[in-house]
Amino acid sequence: RAEILFSPLSLPPWRAAAGAARPAVGACAPTPTRCPEMPRPAPVPAAGAAEPPAKPHRLAEQRAARRQLSCGRAMSLRSNSVVLVAALLPMCLARIGYAPTDLSESNWDEFMKSNERAMVDFYDPSDPEWAFNNNELQNAVRVTRREGCDVPFAKVNVAQEAALARKYVPNGPFPQLMWFQHGEPTQYHRRLRKTDRIVDFALSLDRIPITELKDEEEAKRVSSRVIYAQFPRSSPMYRVLETVALKHMDTVSITFTDESGFRIRLLQGGADDVHDYDGPQTFDDFDRWVRRRLTRSEDVPEPQAGSAIAVVGQTFEDVVLQPNKDVLLLVYATWCGFCRKFMPTWEELARRVHGTPQLVVAKMDGDLNDSPFPEEFRWSAFPTVFFVPAGQRSPVVFHGNRSVAHLLDFARKNSKIGLPAELDASKADSVVGPDEWEL
Repeated sequence: RAEILFSPLSLPPWRAAAGAARPAVGACAPTPTRCPEMPRPAPVPAAGAAEPPAKPHRLAEQRAARRQLSCGRAMSLRSNSVVLVAALLPMCLARIGYAPTDLSESNWDEFMKSNERAMVDFYDPSDPEWAFNNNELQNAVRVTRREGCDVPFAKVNVAQEAALARKYVPNGPFPQLMWFQHGEPTQYHRRLRKTDRIVDFALSLDRIPITELKDEEEAKRVSSRVIYAQFPRSSPMYRVLETVALKHMDTVSITFTDESGFRIRLLQGGADDVHDYDGPQTFDDFDRWVRRRLTRSEDVPEPQAGSAIAVVGQTFEDVVLQPNKDVLLLVYATWCGFCRKFMPTWEELARRVHGTPQLVVAKMDGDLNDSPFPEEFRWSAFPTVFFVPAGQRSPVVFHGNRSVAHLLDFARKNSKIGLPAELDASKADSVVGPDEWEL
């Protein structure tokens, strides 16, 4: 029994090949007798031999496992590709001019030196509408490129670049588009968020600032408000004219004729509304003349003793920008209920400081008058209070309780020349109590 069970002929062919006798050619191997309790040994393939075919359900499992592994690798590769594209796409688009460039203090100077003109968007990422606004700006850049405008767009995160925000947009609000020329800010500030309006704004500024014409008669047909200049192009005044034109592209058309002599005049309205310039041929004087002629203004009022000085567009520079006096300026509107409520406090403040030589309290109807310096003095709500230190043109906006005491304390903290001791804020009475609304 044992011999039959463990004889070479009872083993599989691959075991018999190891040295046991094989059956003769043409003879069948005898069927070995096996114990019923002993299982048949599983065949083991020889080295280099193919694996035995698997069962059908096993094949399906293997194929499913291979597909799952392949899909997993593909998804991982796709996910990594998406992350890489998302990270590199804005940089690539900005490099080729189809997306705004992110600016910081580290690359600001290099960007401005590389671009003669630029549109910069100062934005606050905490704004709930920032995602929408950013998408509109991206679309505007692509549209301007299709229109043939190659002006570079950039953006500044005011939360991360506070120094740039204080320098160029000290009073907000955000977001705000600003046009730069030769690295310097202009008065062209807009809070435009729609794609089409941003495109119109960029295209209106991306043009030649001076239109050359044959004569004055042709200039009259250009627009209802035009400055006509006639003198040789080689004159130093041409550079002055070009620089002033860049600052007023959205308010007046400036035309030029290259001829001998000297004539500059503002043509607006009708034939009788003509104003000739006969001042010095310097930038400051000519720019001041243009600003005053173009600034919307009421008639100059009569002085009123003992109360706030009334300012209009024509007198803004003389009253508000003084070399040795601090100025508190209230910008209001007659239809504004908050302004009517605040006006008694403002008049009380004017009476309180009356006779103080180094402090002026003034007021201007911002609904009927414009600022000749819109790049520094801008307001989007009434009332707005500015403090202008002596000899400076950059104002500080007041935020706080609208009382005489708080206003005096605000003036004292921001004054460069100091206020007299008798103007003690703690002794000032207030018409508006501490429980009232604030600016």
